[in-house]
Amino acid sequence: MRFTQWSGLAALAAGALALACTEPAPQLCVVYAGDAGTPHADGYHAMLAEHFDVRSIARNDLAKADLSDADVLIVDGLTIDRSEERIKTIPGAEGVTLETLSMPTVLIGGQGARISDDLNLLLGWRYG
Repeated sequence: MRFTQWSGLAALAAGALALACTEPAPQLCVVYAGDAGTPHADGYHAMLAEHFDVRSIARNDLAKADLSDADVLIVDGLTIDRSEERIKTIPGAEGVTLETLSMPTVLIGGQGARISDDLNLLLGWRYG
């Protein structure tokens, strides 16, 4: 895992630990928005499901998804597809706004950086 992935997961774990220290922690609902149906996304879903109530959605459905039940949103994904002879660029999730990300959000990988850049956040490729 890359540093950004570990730091995002560490933030989730720290939040869960802080809740556990004061009283029985409610089960956090995590929504994982990634490249649906890929081994990478399936692996993340399985790992998160060991610790949280998790629901996965396709990253491209993020702008129109109902996230009202989510405590934390994780956005992940690749920006290039190397599965074929010719490398293809994978488009970013369209229509994502700061309102879409109005909950605690962890942006991972190239798609996280792309969303950061699209929203002019200071943690994307353009600024970092």
